[in-house]
Amino acid sequence: MTPTDAQSMAQSELEPGESLQWSGVADPVRAALSALPALIVGLPFAAFALFWMTAAYRGTHAMSKSSANPIAGVFSFFPLFGLPFLFIGTGIVFAPLLAYRKGLKTVYAVTDKRVLVITDGRTRSVRSCTPADIIAVDHRERAGGTGDVIIRTNSIIQQRNSLSQSTIGLLGVNNVKEVARLVLNLHSQRAQA
Repeated sequence: MTPTDAQSMAQSELEPGESLQWSGVADPVRAALSALPALIVGLPFAAFALFWMTAAYRGTHAMSKSSANPIAGVFSFFPLFGLPFLFIGTGIVFAPLLAYRKGLKTVYAVTDKRVLVITDGRTRSVRSCTPADIIAVDHRERAGGTGDVIIRTNSIIQQRNSLSQSTIGLLGVNNVKEVARLVLNLHSQRAQA
């Protein structure tokens, strides 16, 4: 997606009286790298599911050949119970690829009223963050001035029996200091209100 496409997509999401201060495209490589921990979890999960299904198939196949028992045929479906786990593990393994594809269709925008993360696809998804939502803004700069802007919000999400603060990441943006400054200006609007 070109910067011109990103700007027009961001413009299409503006509310009346809202002005666009910055727009940019996501870096799909950064999005994929952020999903790599899922790959590390997904590989052993999928491998174990495949191992279990193979062992269950061999066991039930040997049992059905060696036994004249009519119930032995019922166990031939036993290996299929591993399919959901194999599908879940495979889905987790492909998380970096899916994040890369999503990054190709993601646009970031900062307006005078909010921060937008727009993802286009079969349906368009828009996540916005107003000054009232912003608690803190951090940025990480890499060589060349690109980097990530991490916005911590006041919304809480539940993960694995614990509560954590929701974040919005603008990953792989050019001129990261300028983008972080614009978001910090929005954050300062919260203090003034």
